[in-house]
Amino acid sequence: MAYIDIKDLVFAYDEEGRSKIFDGLSLCLEKGSYTAILGRNGSGKSTLAKLICGILQPLGGSITVGGLATDREEELWQLRRSCGMIFQNPDNQIVASVVEEDVAFAPENLGVPSAEIRRLVDECLAAVDMTEYAKHSTYKLSGGQKQRVAIAGVLAMRPQCIIFDEATAMLDPLGRRDITARMKALNKEKGITVINITHYMNEAAEADRVIVLDKGRVMMDGTPREVFSHGDELRAANLDTPQITELCDRLIELGWELPRGILHTMEAADAIENYVKGQN
Repeated sequence: MAYIDIKDLVFAYDEEGRSKIFDGLSLCLEKGSYTAILGRNGSGKSTLAKLICGILQPLGGSITVGGLATDREEELWQLRRSCGMIFQNPDNQIVASVVEEDVAFAPENLGVPSAEIRRLVDECLAAVDMTEYAKHSTYKLSGGQKQRVAIAGVLAMRPQCIIFDEATAMLDPLGRRDITARMKALNKEKGITVINITHYMNEAAEADRVIVLDKGRVMMDGTPREVFSHGDELRAANLDTPQITELCDRLIELGWELPRGILHTMEAADAIENYVKGQN
């Protein structure tokens, strides 16, 4: 059974449902998967994230996360513990003025014993390489460091799933690479189900699966290589491809015989080298 199971989802921000964001969306995500969700503004990405976490409620259909139904009030508390969310603006997630106090906030409110909280805080800060900042003021951290503290705070809830909703949008390139690496580590090393909602195609290329939403429906669904092999269709939907993929697509248009869906620099270098050698 899928870990996240979305069936015939219907949602609109008006209760009458006149302007539906989703109208019959069905989607499954496996436990321990690493999925990137793409789509232009208004495609429903962030709305879907909030529906999965139980922040919003569907008008029709159903969503279950680890067997917990998002529309059952008695299951919402456990759902929100098992499915955490990292938002775009790190300042909106910081609730304490000291790093370790911020990470301890959630377990304290859950009544976790003090000794266990101390262990949790140390473990979660170590997981995001923020141990040396435990006593630092949260307000003096960089944007990337604040996002790492936010991740540690979610990890302290012991989640099975973390949704990153445009979590790197306000960071510089170095910060984006750092947070993307954290996503991969959480997925591969801790087995956490990761959903990365992003408009950065290079980030999406790091996922195992890419889902493209368009007007509340699934436009594409496959591995990064499969999805980014359809550059023309993506561009027609006002979306990009990773920079190295776009470069290789343009070389293909010029007559170069290269594979479609190249995702990484070294992969492109090898393909170009092989092509050039074949022309000599």
